[in-house]
Amino acid sequence: MAGPEPPPRGGNLHRPLGPSGRDAARPGHNIFNGATDNASGVAGLLALAQSFVRTKPVADRTIVFLALTGAEPGLLGSRYYVENPTIPLRDTAAVLNLDTLHRGGPTRDVNVFGFGNSDLEEFARAAALLQGREISPEPSPQRGMYFRSDSFSFAKAGVPVLYVQGGIDDSARGPAWGRAQLEDYFALRYHQPSDQYTADWDVRGALDDLTLYYEVGNRIARSRRFPRWYPNSEFRVSRERGPAP
Repeated sequence: MAGPEPPPRGGNLHRPLGPSGRDAARPGHNIFNGATDNASGVAGLLALAQSFVRTKPVADRTIVFLALTGAEPGLLGSRYYVENPTIPLRDTAAVLNLDTLHRGGPTRDVNVFGFGNSDLEEFARAAALLQGREISPEPSPQRGMYFRSDSFSFAKAGVPVLYVQGGIDDSARGPAWGRAQLEDYFALRYHQPSDQYTADWDVRGALDDLTLYYEVGNRIARSRRFPRWYPNSEFRVSRERGPAP
């Protein structure tokens, strides 16, 4: 769901794709399969929706599962929803932005994109602790991923957003190995035809992240309290918030 609006802080990493998801100038395989970005995120969204449908008793709050499009040309899908919401934004407690899923094994940390903005981080911290993990800021803030993601559209409209992903401190091989894998992904597969599924994917980390999202979402859905921006957040706004639907 990531897209450049405004231009990312720290440089534009986006590589333009062809109109049909192909790059005709590339010899051989030229299809942008997008296995990680963003097929993994869509699969995770569907898995979470199935989990919440099966959760009893039904949560007090309405839960909306939203798949957005048009991110690359300027977060068009999320901007449209913010301007035409199914549920009024003043009644929207929070947004959990599930982007790409972690492709490695379990990690000791959970990266929070846009760290330090809202107390949704405390919800994430509590869920992470139950998994033996801790939350930490994103490892490469210069990439501006929070500001290039659909999180930004909702944050600008005053709705607290949580955007997390399994971190770089790999449980078996440590943080140096994890950071090397991240840099390798951005250098060799991010927005390239080589972003393909292979049988050696370790999805245990992705399952941990989905469990964390479920626990945070379930807690919010069963509370009358609205999450709050931290006082020093650039997205903090003063407005009346109506009762949650």
